[in-house]
Parts: sequence; structure tokens; C-alpha cells
Amino acid sequence: MKEYKIKITGEYDVLVLSPKMIAGLIDKIRGSDTREIVIPAEEIFPQGYAEYLNRVLEANAEVAKNLPDRNAYTWIAEQMQNMQFDEKDCFDRACVTELEQSSLLDMETSEAFYIVTKQEQNQFRYAFQNENGEEVSILLEYL
Repeated sequence: MKEYKIKITGEYDVLVLSPKMIAGLIDKIRGSDTREIVIPAEEIFPQGYAEYLNRVLEANAEVAKNLPDRNAYTWIAEQMQNMQFDEKDCFDRACVTELEQSSLLDMETSEAFYIVTKQEQNQFRYAFQNENGEEVSILLEYL
């Protein structure tokens, strides 16, 4: 079994993608027949999470100024766009499409990420730095 380390590159005051959300994304990719995936955001994010993040953005102008439309889903998509596994990009494209009643995640996985994700014997470990600067690593379990 091969294990791949997933991390989110870039400088962020707050990481908004949890290990459970990343595991949900991987599960959706494994079930997809193509590298291009469009799914309702609610299928990945906990109920009320986007509303919570929007309140965080409203209260924190420093974080919000870096987002063009100051929207929680844009914030999430930006971090998805910066996800890497073993120093390679996970997504060629990650954005949000807003419909009347829902938000859709519109993604295209990189070819390399798609291939390793489809191989069910592979595992992923989410790595990030905690507030003390130490690396924390969590094995992702799929739904």
C-alpha cells in the first residue's frame, strides 16, 4: 500500500478544509468516471459550515480582503486549488458555481491525482502545521 501526503500550500490565517472534508472529496473522486467533477457543496461540507465561514469573513476584514467576492465557498475553493500531494497539484481547477438555491463545486483533478486516487489500495495523510509550528499528520479515512 502506498501512502501520499496531502497538504495545502500558501500562507493562510485559517485553514478551512478539514481532514473529513478532504476525505469526502477523495471519496467523490474515487467514484467519478472523469477528472472533471461537479458536486453540490453540501455533499462535502457540514451543515451550517459555509454560514459560519461567512460570519468569520464579515468579522475579519484582513482575511476577507484576499478574496475577490468575500464568499466562504470561494475561500474553500482557493484552498482546494492549493492542495498538493507529494509536491504535485491535486487540482487543475477548483471553483464554485452559484445557482439559485445551491453552490456547486466545479473541479478538475490533475491527471496524477486522479490516477492515484482511483487506486483503492492507496492512502492519503493530511499534514499541516499547528499553532506551534509543528507538523501534524492525520490519516484520512474514506466514507
